[in-house]
Amino acid sequence: MNKRLPTILLSLSLLSGIAITPVVATPLENETSTRIAVDSVLDLNTASLEQLEALPGIGARKAQAIIDYRDEKGRFLEVEQLTEVRGIGKKMLEKIADKVEVR
Repeated sequence: MNKRLPTILLSLSLLSGIAITPVVATPLENETSTRIAVDSVLDLNTASLEQLEALPGIGARKAQAIIDYRDEKGRFLEVEQLTEVRGIGKKMLEKIADKVEVR
């Protein structure tokens, strides 16, 4: 992009009396859902793959492992059961314990 283009557009705007409104980017759908997941407490029994992936230290594989555990063993009865999921230990649980719950 031409580095002088914004200056030229501003100059033309001032000369012609036309106001230029800056464009503000809006978050994409995935960014919004991720932000919601990170900012709120997730129910381990209903959280989606994408919501689980938004947790700190939880990538696609661990998120899928949580869902697989839930499908195989049934509902989580307490948050501490996460340590029974492959790849999630006590340290990982400490990182996410305040971001998840069981309803």
